[in-house]
Amino acid sequence: MKYRILVSGRGSECYVHKISPETRAILSERKVENDEMDAEEIAEVLGIHFVTDSDDIVMGPYNDPENYFIQVLDENDKKIWESDDDHEFEDYQFNFLFEDETILTVDDYIKGTFFTYEIELEKDFDYKKLIPIVSEISGEISLITDLMYEDIDLRGYKDYGDYWSKGITYSLL
Repeated sequence: MKYRILVSGRGSECYVHKISPETRAILSERKVENDEMDAEEIAEVLGIHFVTDSDDIVMGPYNDPENYFIQVLDENDKKIWESDDDHEFEDYQFNFLFEDETILTVDDYIKGTFFTYEIELEKDFDYKKLIPIVSEISGEISLITDLMYEDIDLRGYKDYGDYWSKGITYSLL
């Protein structure tokens, strides 16, 4: 049977910039974390056109059941399962990113449907077999960036959903 998994909620599209200690000092002195610099000034200090010009982008809902909402639909769009505000996964896979690096994060707070996955299974869907892939940025920002189902990596079945920005914050980590 075919299933569609929708991952929605509140989260981040986080643009990560690796920076030198000197650049960190400039951004800190100019109080980037207190919103005392605008995006153009930050981009100029980083030597880029836009603050969103980064090869390192991490996106997904925050890894907190109050912030993510997962629905599973069958091939007839009938709801099979949905998470609730106190859902806990039985297993997790973690990716620890930028742990030993000096970075500036451009954290675009977003809301909506982040990902959809379409999979075909021989057996009935069992939500207990869903395993989130959680990416932690410098131990500060924890996002569900993908899913696995049992031992199947679902990245190859992923499409991006429709989400929108609710505001940007900057952090030196």
